[in-house]
Amino acid sequence: MKILLQLVSRNLKLYLRDRAAVFFSFLSVIIIILMYLLFLGKLHIRMAENNAPNVEHIGWMVSAWIMAGLLTVSTVTVPLGVIGNLIDDREKGILNDFYTSPINRNILALSYLISAWVIGFIMVVLNLAVGQIYVLTMGGELLSFISVIKIMLMILFSIMTFTSFFFYIANFTRTRSAYGTLSTLVGTFVGFLGGIYIQIGNLSKNLQNVMNILPTSHSVSLMRRIYLEAPIEAVFGPNSSQDKTDYLNFNGVNIFIGNHELSNVEMILGMFVFMLIFYTLSVLKLSKSKL
Repeated sequence: MKILLQLVSRNLKLYLRDRAAVFFSFLSVIIIILMYLLFLGKLHIRMAENNAPNVEHIGWMVSAWIMAGLLTVSTVTVPLGVIGNLIDDREKGILNDFYTSPINRNILALSYLISAWVIGFIMVVLNLAVGQIYVLTMGGELLSFISVIKIMLMILFSIMTFTSFFFYIANFTRTRSAYGTLSTLVGTFVGFLGGIYIQIGNLSKNLQNVMNILPTSHSVSLMRRIYLEAPIEAVFGPNSSQDKTDYLNFNGVNIFIGNHELSNVEMILGMFVFMLIFYTLSVLKLSKSKL
């Protein structure tokens, strides 16, 4: 356990010392914020005002929707950046040095995973805090204590889910340049895959079905359901209405595969299966070869 903690501490320090890695981990978040500040936010507000019975709280509702999306993007991009430590150690030959020491191979692999979980959680929770300030400036209210707990659990679960995929990919990536290309692609497309740049209701039904199979859509939908619980009620009232349903469906709060609306349990189960598959594949890979 002591060795594991030392390795995790080392990885944390390496990541935080690399300012470029930290910056690029949040580059997608910065781009999304700028896009919404410059034009997408106003467009979203105008669209919502067309069908909202209470426009007083529109800013709260839209800002909460944006922040839920940003949290999901961060749960993808931050672990992606942290796992880059593994690539650096491999490229520099540091992994070979570890293998000549008495450090267990499983402990070494686990240290990279835990580092991604810990740094990811800390950074995304900081995003959550900053996001709450933004929501307040837009006339909104702070999340309730229960909602914050739910969001934090969802953050951790999302980080563990997406880390499973990036860790598996990292086992086949030998150079930082190759991994950098992957990071660029992921950072570019994660906003689209989560229905953040363009509301999912603007896309064709077939494309919606494809996107809604992915864990990014599940994660952002679950985040939005928690984040939007109070502002949706403030804008549309506590009772169901067609305008309320249309907004939730169009903006990816409710997501469908075909005509079937996915429940919270189904989305959580989908993310868990995704995570289990890639962690299992990583274990099988490491049982046959080194990191």
